[in-house]
Amino acid sequence: MTSTITATASLLPTGQLSTQPPITQVIPILRATFGLLRTFLSQASRLVVALATPLLIFVPLISRLLGPVILIFHIVLDVALYTPYTIISSVAVALYPIYMFCGVACIFGAVLGILGGSLVTLLNNIIAPELPKAELLHPKLSMRPKKRRRKSSFVEDS
Repeated sequence: MTSTITATASLLPTGQLSTQPPITQVIPILRATFGLLRTFLSQASRLVVALATPLLIFVPLISRLLGPVILIFHIVLDVALYTPYTIISSVAVALYPIYMFCGVACIFGAVLGILGGSLVTLLNNIIAPELPKAELLHPKLSMRPKKRRRKSSFVEDS
């Protein structure tokens, strides 16, 4: 008892290729998804506003209770941050010309010193070149006396 199962599969029943791009099949799904998301967010925001409206009664009470704390916090910030920043920025603006003058003078002095030293070295080598030392040419003419080594008189007895 043998049976043969024959199955044929075809992608398109007519044998033609589809001319629509695949994105056209995704666009309706995206539209439906974003529509549902927009509806959900709209309803959620309405629910939050409806639940939070009674809590707005407590805002003036909380602001009256926290008034001294907020005032102290504002004074501390003013003394610790705003005033020093204002002073430092005004001094920096006032001293900017002096800062620029000193900076340019230091840079110019360094460049002038390097170039001057290089020029003096170059002229010194041109006008009076360094003569070779006598010790390098004639080591025997050296003025320094040579050290003498003593011979050891110690002999081992075996």
